[in-house]
Amino acid sequence: MRSRRFTGSALFAVILGILSTHVSGQVPTRGGTLNVGFSADTKTLDPALSVQFSERQILYLTFNTLVKYGTDFSIKPELAQSWEIKNAGKQIVFKLRQGIMFHDGTPFDANAVKWNIDHLLDEATGSPQRQQLAPMISSVDVIDATTVAFNLKQPSPGLLGMLGERPGFMKSPAAARKFGKEFGSNPVGTGPFVFKEWVRGSHITVERNPAYWESGKPYLDRVVFRDISDTVVGTQRLITGELDYVGELSPTSIAPLKGRAGLKLVPITVARWFSLQWRMDKPPFDNAKLRQAIAHSIDRKRLNDIVMAGQGSVSDGPTPPGLWWYDASIKSYPYDPEKAKALLKEAGYPNGFEFVLSTPQVSDLQRMNQLIQEQTAAVGVKLTLLPVAASEWYAKLVDGSTNLTPNRWTQRPDPDGLLYILFHSKGFANTARYKNDKVDALLDEARQTYDQDKRKKIYSDAQKIIVADSPMLSLFFSVEFAAIRDSVQNFEWIPDQIPRFADVWKSK
Repeated sequence: MRSRRFTGSALFAVILGILSTHVSGQVPTRGGTLNVGFSADTKTLDPALSVQFSERQILYLTFNTLVKYGTDFSIKPELAQSWEIKNAGKQIVFKLRQGIMFHDGTPFDANAVKWNIDHLLDEATGSPQRQQLAPMISSVDVIDATTVAFNLKQPSPGLLGMLGERPGFMKSPAAARKFGKEFGSNPVGTGPFVFKEWVRGSHITVERNPAYWESGKPYLDRVVFRDISDTVVGTQRLITGELDYVGELSPTSIAPLKGRAGLKLVPITVARWFSLQWRMDKPPFDNAKLRQAIAHSIDRKRLNDIVMAGQGSVSDGPTPPGLWWYDASIKSYPYDPEKAKALLKEAGYPNGFEFVLSTPQVSDLQRMNQLIQEQTAAVGVKLTLLPVAASEWYAKLVDGSTNLTPNRWTQRPDPDGLLYILFHSKGFANTARYKNDKVDALLDEARQTYDQDKRKKIYSDAQKIIVADSPMLSLFFSVEFAAIRDSVQNFEWIPDQIPRFADVWKSK
């Protein structure tokens, strides 16, 4: 097979147009502090151990990844300036940028890349990323100081996409050895900002890296991530001028901000997937008919109409329209209360069913749970809402102490990046404890070819089984906004919905 060379062209066709605040030709202004309203659930700033969604906002400032995503989810150069796919797809050779230094003054080079990947693959590290990388990577070889080869166990088309997020963050080997288990509180990367301080329950501050390798960047002096309990508090602090940015706003959350002088709303049109999930490995939700009964009891259109003000869309599966692996023929269980009642009896609950529905203290999820409680009650399913702090919600999913909860996921630049981690029995984010041998086989098969048409068929087959099994019951795709002060310039959305602030500046 001839080697294929990529220097930033799109590898994966995807998304529809994305709105941004970028003004062509505008001259950046230097200096100033960006104050970001921030969900207070950060556990670690070590990318090898990170699992919380919010943590990546800071990781993308203090670290660089080997590759980065464009606003259309294309794969572009970052620390790797180019790459070649060789050996019938079983080797990727990266050419690295020269002269880049970590914040501690040590060099970023091929040895650092090898150390980082070996570190993730080492079982002693305990990295969640190992479960993604170990099935793909057999070894990493240093060719010379600026060339590194990833030797693969099989063709792995999803790997490049992974290297634009947690598996691709490059941290200082010297700092990792120095700080050990405390590296997560003392992160050292090559990024545009240097970690300054973390006051738990208050804020995290990063400051401009004066030796950053991208000439002239960053523009801001510092970014301060200020803890907010919810978006209501965030919007209030935005209005009073304490914050410059608040994200994760639904159509029902932006009413106080519409038309307000000095503020702008920036929508993202790439949908986040909302679902209801349960544990498949233990009663009562190992009962397929019970899952189906609850599925038929939920009016997904009404959820969208109320929670998303009708601006989102009903979801039949985890993939929204616009992505190349979307299949319009996949359909979930329709709203049918009478069918739900019949299935509840078949499931062994002729007198109804009672359970606890974990309710994260996140406004959209609280509203969603209230509607689900109301709808399921009409068919004999009584759900008691159990509040859980936003900072503990996902941790409880990971440790398995939660059995019924809403969930939400953003998309990845390759289907492997989401479908494998959620639905393969070895997926590190498989919090439903789902196991289907046929799905495992299909997801493994999709990793072995770069042929997009073949992969699309494989992923369609896998998603049909997943939707029928419903380890995560699809509800709707969201529409979300960021609210930003007018002085904040050049903010652009990436389809994974993690805000990037490295290229932002504030006008005077």
